Amino acid sequence: MARMASRPREVTVSYRGIPYLLDLVRCRRALVQRQIEGELDSMESLANVVGISRSTASRFFSGRPTSLAVTLRILAALRLRFEDVAAPADDERDDAAGSVGAAVAGPLPGGPRPIGAGGPRAAAVA
Repeated sequence: MARMASRPREVTVSYRGIPYLLDLVRCRRALVQRQIEGELDSMESLANVVGISRSTASRFFSGRPTSLAVTLRILAALRLRFEDVAAPADDERDDAAGSVGAAVAGPLPGGPRPIGAGGPRAAAVA
């Protein structure tokens, strides 16, 4: 039996220019759970429920780009919330870099920079 290429466990996606890490394993598990519960019986049935093509649904689960609207509709059909499966990718870099990385990471999405972050000293570090 031929071995299939491994599926990505997570993928970085970008919506409105903001990168997120998307947990594909959790999405696939939710699809299997909906199949076990009898809500869905295939990738094609998910596509029909969501109102997209089967190939678009397959693209989502393989980690290839889909629009934010399509992603949200798929997640709703799987009974998942965006926050359940996606985390801002910048958080991972900030955590790995420590406090210096947080100071040069740039403005926080949706809000002002933290006190002490940025300024001439941070620009010199970058």
